[in-house]
Amino acid sequence: EPQIRKILQRVPRQRQTLFFTATWPREVRQLAAEILYQPFKVMIGNRDELKANQDVIQQVRMVDGYKDRALMDVINEAGLTRQGSYGKALVFANTKRMCEQLSNTMYRNGVSCNAIHGDKDQRQRDSTLQQFKSGRVNVLIATDVAQRGLDIKDVAYVVNYDVPKTMEDYIHRIGRTGRAGAKGYAVTFISRGDGGKARGLVDVMQRTGQEI
Repeated sequence: EPQIRKILQRVPRQRQTLFFTATWPREVRQLAAEILYQPFKVMIGNRDELKANQDVIQQVRMVDGYKDRALMDVINEAGLTRQGSYGKALVFANTKRMCEQLSNTMYRNGVSCNAIHGDKDQRQRDSTLQQFKSGRVNVLIATDVAQRGLDIKDVAYVVNYDVPKTMEDYIHRIGRTGRAGAKGYAVTFISRGDGGKARGLVDVMQRTGQEI
């Protein structure tokens, strides 16, 4: 929001404005009401309930105490440890430190991977994304800096190493796969400490007819 307001201070008041948003919470509605004048509104789907992409198969795995091994199991299942593999997986962690830790661990295990997070400057981020897009890197480990606005083709797998803080974040994360009619696969690791988030995951999965 601060960036949008900063830009609008520097453009003419007489203008044509198109405002795109993936979500429609109260804060976004307030912003839209302030910056748009009698707009036409086009909405796709029901914005009052959180619903994930039906082209994404969602799975939850209980991983108490062995998350790293569980992550390598998923990467192996996806065939991403094989030489010359063309597949892509996006792994989400909640902290920058965990991103770097996972990247180093997986690299030592022979996985072609890199990390992207808020401590990387724009040049580093662009370089990392280009490597991932081109297939030079098969696995990208990211914080939520990568959950919105990224359109990378052929991401077949999304892994939530850490359960996201909100279900809206969960939907954005798994939405990085299953794009433009392709099928996707999302795996979320959950441990006893994440028990409070289980209900939200079940609700989202049930809305898209997933097996719980």
